[in-house]
Amino acid sequence: MIEKTMDTAARGKGKTSTLPVPESTNSMPVFKVLFSPKGGISKELVRLTQAAAQEISVAAYAFSSKYLGNALVKAIKRGVKVRLILDMENARKSYSIDEWLIENGVDVRFIKLKRGCMHHKILIVDRSHLMTGSYNFTNDSEFRNHEAAIFTDDATFIAPFIAEFERLWSLALPVTVSGGKG
Repeated sequence: MIEKTMDTAARGKGKTSTLPVPESTNSMPVFKVLFSPKGGISKELVRLTQAAAQEISVAAYAFSSKYLGNALVKAIKRGVKVRLILDMENARKSYSIDEWLIENGVDVRFIKLKRGCMHHKILIVDRSHLMTGSYNFTNDSEFRNHEAAIFTDDATFIAPFIAEFERLWSLALPVTVSGGKG
């Protein structure tokens, strides 16, 4: 029911190992927990986007991973609707690939909150699968930082994330490419 990936580098061994827990044979929800660096989170995210049939909704503080960006663009080419909310201040940074995502069909919105920043890391597929945790959609999160990601198909767990995404989407501003960051 839960698959854990343990970072053995923390114990001085310098490599990551996956410890699978047997899959449920009944209709119980599945939770999978992965850790980075190099714990397979980006590969699991791409696998999840490849399984999307209708919609992918992403809320992220940072998005600079071309690997995941390419997976979102491929989903669009299959007819999947892709929506992305980014924190406005962070999306203006040079490393963000928001303009490239817009140019390739991703429906991007920026959000500026009155207090603080939008610091979520949420990816929802077909309103039935979720990834959340500390993992930003960046190369540093995959290869350098120590991050966590929880994947689940638990409808009760996912429902408030869908509600939060829709609330933020209604507050966020649509974005078009206008000739550079700055």
